[in-house]
Amino acid sequence: QDAQARRADPLPEPVDTTRAAPADPAAATSVATAPSSATAAGAGDGSRYLLQAGAFKASGQAEELKARIALLGLGARVEAAQIDDTTVYRVRMGPYGTATDLAEAKRKLSGGGLESLAIKVK
Repeated sequence: QDAQARRADPLPEPVDTTRAAPADPAAATSVATAPSSATAAGAGDGSRYLLQAGAFKASGQAEELKARIALLGLGARVEAAQIDDTTVYRVRMGPYGTATDLAEAKRKLSGGGLESLAIKVK
């Protein structure tokens, strides 16, 4: 099954949602790369992280990515957000409370040929 997933057609280019405010301002406070150590992922400061695997103009594209993530054994959800008067569909996972959990999910995505961004939440 992994070979079939890797042979699948690449997904369309995602839209950039890092420059605009999130749909829920209380949900995401900044965009960062995944922390590489336990201290960076809120070991002492209570920080939690979401992983965003993509953002698309069409909900069907987001649902397709969500399905690919499910084939990797991970759960994801599609969230609609307004960016510059346009609805975008974000594919997100988490939140993760530890660097270990975040790194493991990011590793599984990377192993399946998918990139992601870690987003710090309150």
